Amino acid sequence: MRYYLLILLLIAFVSAEAQKKKKTPKNLLTVAFYNQENLFDTEDDPTIDDSEFLPTSANQWDEAKYQKKLANMAYAISTIGHNAPDILGLCEVENRRVLEDLIKQETIAKYNYGIVHYNSPDERGIDVALIYKKSTFQPFADKSLRIELPNGDKTRDVLLVSGILAKKDTLHVFVVHFPSRREGIEVSEPRRIAAASRVRQAVDSLFQKNPQSNIILMGDWNDEPYNKSLTEVLRSKADAQNLQKGELFNPMGRLKAEGFGSHAHYNSREKKVEWNVLDQVILSQNLLNKKSKLQYLPNSATIYKPDFLLQQEPAQYKGQPLRTFAGKRYLAGYSDHLPVFVNLKVK
Repeated sequence: MRYYLLILLLIAFVSAEAQKKKKTPKNLLTVAFYNQENLFDTEDDPTIDDSEFLPTSANQWDEAKYQKKLANMAYAISTIGHNAPDILGLCEVENRRVLEDLIKQETIAKYNYGIVHYNSPDERGIDVALIYKKSTFQPFADKSLRIELPNGDKTRDVLLVSGILAKKDTLHVFVVHFPSRREGIEVSEPRRIAAASRVRQAVDSLFQKNPQSNIILMGDWNDEPYNKSLTEVLRSKADAQNLQKGELFNPMGRLKAEGFGSHAHYNSREKKVEWNVLDQVILSQNLLNKKSKLQYLPNSATIYKPDFLLQQEPAQYKGQPLRTFAGKRYLAGYSDHLPVFVNLKVK
């Protein structure tokens, strides 16, 4: 009897210790971004092109698939960071309804997320958005920034949300989804440069009001950390030790240099998977200041890559993000992008 009692006590002790390790430090917060890859509802919206995501489409996007997508994305979100993100930027969401359905999912409903969202002029109807734990972040201003492209095409707006983080200081958060590379990197680059220029204008406006502004810019930039839109136009760099006045710190540059990626594609010519760091979180210099109330935790920038978010078969696609569809084949997965995040310390 004593033996069994000791075993039970040992199990209880180990369980308690495990819970302690999982518990998020009170002064550590997670800010993340996650491309939802076509989070559409099942209803036809005549103002956008959502024809691929209807019950009558080739994808047969019915209620069961929609609910599976919501459950998958919510579960993935619940595992990001120590205890789900305090602030989470999203892209490729159809409307506010899908966001409301997302935050009601059982795995994340307990976090009581709030929503900031605007409809964008993108022809496919995909938008950017921000969800946040109401207990941690209190927005006091938000707006949608329109991107004027050189050829007059329409794209996603940029979201800017300002709020008080952890009751300590103001944080300005940009959420972006820059124009794609679909027509080729060089051909499409002017569009991303135009988008970066608009974002930089907004950043400069914040710096004019307060040179010590705490700013986080995150999203699917559709460019790498070393591309012109991010280095020359947005003025971000990976070297935190050599930042000039007004320059931004891009911690994802280190991850790119180390061979990591947030988005993959199969190079059929070379028969290998190639990774890009298209999803990035970029920071203003004040978040590197050790005297600031809000501080970036050094080396915390992460591309989140648990096994359940990755394909396991067939062999040629093993290790790539497990998406919802591969062409027309339904995989019942998550997204073609991996989540990225940083941690902030609160003083």
